[in-house]
Amino acid sequence: MEQMIEAAIGTTSFMVPLAFLTLVIFSIVSVGVMFERALTLKRIRRVEDADFAALRDMILKNQDQALRASVAASQAPSAMALQAGLELRDTHPDLVHEAITQEIEVQCAELGRNLPILGTIASTAPYVGLFGTVLGILNAFSEIARTGQTGASQVAAPISEALFATGVGLGVAIPAVMAYNYFSGRVNDLSLHVENHALKLAARLPGMKAPVEGEA
Repeated sequence: MEQMIEAAIGTTSFMVPLAFLTLVIFSIVSVGVMFERALTLKRIRRVEDADFAALRDMILKNQDQALRASVAASQAPSAMALQAGLELRDTHPDLVHEAITQEIEVQCAELGRNLPILGTIASTAPYVGLFGTVLGILNAFSEIARTGQTGASQVAAPISEALFATGVGLGVAIPAVMAYNYFSGRVNDLSLHVENHALKLAARLPGMKAPVEGEA
């Protein structure tokens, strides 16, 4: 039994650096997601506002051919939702509205892409750090038992190194939590913006009577 315990303790020596490496990877991925979402959401908001204004003017001027071409080429989420409605334009208005609504949901879900990664890192990193701390302390006490030296100078260094893992875990998790909450708010705001634009465009299309109240 003692041999099994010693063997298990021996395997922890490489797992502590592995925990640190995992946290480093988490940190890199987290920062990457933050930059990606910041740039992507900013670009989508800019394209959404510009294309909505252009499409609305085309609808008001009855430029049907230009509208279809612009909708097909646009990368704005509201334009993609409108495209789903245009494909069913000659069918029942309820089917048109349902198609637009479903595409709005798809586009809004796409806005939150990669945010689950931030959420996972935020919830997992502290546990990885704690895991590294437990293994580090286990190694420290194993070394004390092996050498019989219990002085502060022999104990402080390995234990402080072990506790450092928890600090790193928290250091990775806290920015990830803050970023997740921030980008979740931006996604919710942009989703409402997209939905509002898509339904207002649909309501103005001749022959498409989407149940929308209010005008832009």
